[in-house]
Amino acid sequence: MASFSLSKYLKKRKITLRQELWIALLIVIFVGFISSVLISTNSAKNYFSTQLYLKNVDNASSLALMISQLDKDPVELELLVSATFDTGHYKRIELQNPNGEVIVKRTFTDELKATAPKWFRAMYGLNVQPGVGQVNNGWQQFGTLFIESHSQYAEQALWESALKLFFSFLIVAFFACIVSAYFLSRILKPLDDVVYQANAFGEKRFIKSSVPRTFEFARLVQSMNQLSTRFSRIIKEDNKRLEELRFKSQHDELTGLANREYFGATLEAHLQKSKDHAHGALFLFRVVNLDKMSEQISRVEMVNFLRRFSQVLIEFLESNEAHFSENYIARISHNDFTVLFSDTDDIEVLSKKVVRLHESFIEEYKNIELAIPHSCTYIQKNDTRFDVLKRADELLKSADNKPGVQAKVSDNKQKSELFDDATSWQNAIEEALDNKALEINTYPVTSFTGQLMQNQLGLSLELGGQIYRASYYYQWANRLKLLARLDWGLIKALVAQYSIEPPSELISVELSAQTLLDDAALASILTYLSAFPDLASKICFDIRESIAVSEIKIFKGFCEDVRCMGAKVALKRVGPEFTKIEKIQEFGLEMIKIDSVYGHNISYSQDNQTFLRGVCTLAHSIGIKVVAQGVTSQDDLDTLINLGFDGVIKE
Repeated sequence: MASFSLSKYLKKRKITLRQELWIALLIVIFVGFISSVLISTNSAKNYFSTQLYLKNVDNASSLALMISQLDKDPVELELLVSATFDTGHYKRIELQNPNGEVIVKRTFTDELKATAPKWFRAMYGLNVQPGVGQVNNGWQQFGTLFIESHSQYAEQALWESALKLFFSFLIVAFFACIVSAYFLSRILKPLDDVVYQANAFGEKRFIKSSVPRTFEFARLVQSMNQLSTRFSRIIKEDNKRLEELRFKSQHDELTGLANREYFGATLEAHLQKSKDHAHGALFLFRVVNLDKMSEQISRVEMVNFLRRFSQVLIEFLESNEAHFSENYIARISHNDFTVLFSDTDDIEVLSKKVVRLHESFIEEYKNIELAIPHSCTYIQKNDTRFDVLKRADELLKSADNKPGVQAKVSDNKQKSELFDDATSWQNAIEEALDNKALEINTYPVTSFTGQLMQNQLGLSLELGGQIYRASYYYQWANRLKLLARLDWGLIKALVAQYSIEPPSELISVELSAQTLLDDAALASILTYLSAFPDLASKICFDIRESIAVSEIKIFKGFCEDVRCMGAKVALKRVGPEFTKIEKIQEFGLEMIKIDSVYGHNISYSQDNQTFLRGVCTLAHSIGIKVVAQGVTSQDDLDTLINLGFDGVIKE
């Protein structure tokens, strides 16, 4: 029964190839070791037996000859036999007459003091035949002499020899194990690479490995590398096709700026985020006499003019990034251009700077009477897309159409509900973090059948005695470089809430660019979470798409570190730059979260539907789930299901 249970246990137990090879090697070494000891000991036994027998024969012959030459006086015979017996290691010396009667006999009956154990003497006891010599008296036979040496001396020598052989072969076996371990590690090193690559495939990371010299491993690695190459080629081709489709559907053909439809969706998404706290502004630029210009210059010159004008706006944005967190530029009509700013509160400064740039631009076209007015307005709380565009357009209409550059700046800036200056904001945020005056908000990510996929976490702070969500204080935290501290505060609050009883579902936590680019801050978070492995395995880190594209090496290293601690990684606010992420199949992403810009009114945008269907197909081919953000209407949800989305984020 016991053997049957052991057999079942061994069948169920998984054993690695390395363990099997080690078992085989140890068995071979053990068998060789035991065989060598046994064979050598038996050879020594045979040698000792032969030598003892020859000694018996020689001694019997020489003593018989000596007795034959003596008178056969009984006393002399007794003395000679006794003297011989006492001077050698004999067990028995016996002289018999021809009738078999004993004439003289000496025997040794005591036990020698020996260290050889009884079991060894029982196994390797020497059974040596006595030496026989004929004693003559003249021409007649006097008797027969028997000499038998004592075998215990030889057995003791055999035991000592066996011990030396045992320890000698044991040392040889030990060094054989060391040498075997070295060569085994060399032989199996390619196997470790194969296992690592196979595990990477299981984690949705389609990487390549170097081809080993071992023929069998080389064939396996080549096959897996071919699979990885095939995935890479498919993803590269799909990325190229998706990027071409996305750019064509979302950008103006002449200038390369975003078109009206895409900008409208972007503005709508921005306004949705501004419900708690308005934090943006809109600039509207108009080339008033563009139609008249088209009559004066050729089409090629007109295209070059529009592109040059667009480039001036882009240069303006690149040189003033300190005044806002994000910007979106678009050509929304034949002669209208617009820029949407996030997290800005100094549009007058921006307006003055763009005026100077446009004045320089007009100097390049002195032969054409250019009129380039612009208007700018802050986005108000609860504004709609129609409200913002109408307000900017009415401001622009109030400008005259005379040549030159004009600016109409709205004075509708809302006073902050709490603080007016950066120092007050910094003190308030730091005080909330120091006093742990914060709350964790949960936003479920569900499938279309209602099944919970993960919970997305956000951090609310108590500011001025009231709790505010992240959208309220985010712009100031970003400006004041406090996002890394906020991430650390969220992680500590998360551990305090879930460390004792980890959740059954995934929880996603967004890490900012400030954390990802700060080695010390990132190491602190990962090291801290490593102390809670059960919780770490339930965490999915959300990283914005823009960070993954701009800091691809850092992002790749982050994915590897997170994977080692058992956590997962997802991309957030995925959209225009998704196709620019190189070798996305090697990151092992758990999920991508499509930006609300694409999900809003998706049921009415065939171009976005085509793009998102391609994104879903590409993501699913490498095992990545796709969810949408900011989608509420049933028509949009039905469209997402048809496109292949896995779920939505309920905010």
